[in-house]
Amino acid sequence: MPAVAFQWHTEIRALATDGDAIGGVSIVRDGSRFDMLEADAYVMALGSYSPFLLSPIGVPCNVYPAKGYSATIDIGEHRGAPTVSLTDFDWKIVLTRLGKRLRVAGTAELNGWDHSLNRSRCEALTARTFELFPDAGDRDGVRYWTGLRPATPSNAPLIGRTRYRNLFLNTGHGTLGWTMACGSARALADVVAGRKPDVDFRFIR
Repeated sequence: MPAVAFQWHTEIRALATDGDAIGGVSIVRDGSRFDMLEADAYVMALGSYSPFLLSPIGVPCNVYPAKGYSATIDIGEHRGAPTVSLTDFDWKIVLTRLGKRLRVAGTAELNGWDHSLNRSRCEALTARTFELFPDAGDRDGVRYWTGLRPATPSNAPLIGRTRYRNLFLNTGHGTLGWTMACGSARALADVVAGRKPDVDFRFIR
């Protein structure tokens, strides 16, 4: 089995092209040491940030961030939290039980690559949660988080080959990144190896 090496404290700066191939990835280690990583094949899987590296080398990547919010509520001794994952289609939010915590996620804000928390959107999540489940958990100390979903116009991810023979895309999964992660990786591994993936999907060629 091939080994996996994680590069911590490493910033990706650019993709270096060499004719019809990628020659390497320009990186900065620990904020000061410039280096070049070289490999046989490269997979672009940077979510909403994929276009920043692909655009300079002429690879289309129609991905835009759809900012989502989540609230984490401590259940404590409260007994009113749902025990299974639920979707509120009216408010477009999902409630998931995580042990002694309740995670509520939703909304889609088109605001570029901004990570700031909009207080009104945060509070709307908990207001709706306690409207549905008044005894769901501790109303004080709710923790909020926001992240950027890599959305595409069709809501279908970009998986497959590019104009460069050793550069592949695996990005644009929108709200279903974790859901599709393993299947996408398996299918792309087949594409990279020259095999036909089992899944019926319109891969980029």
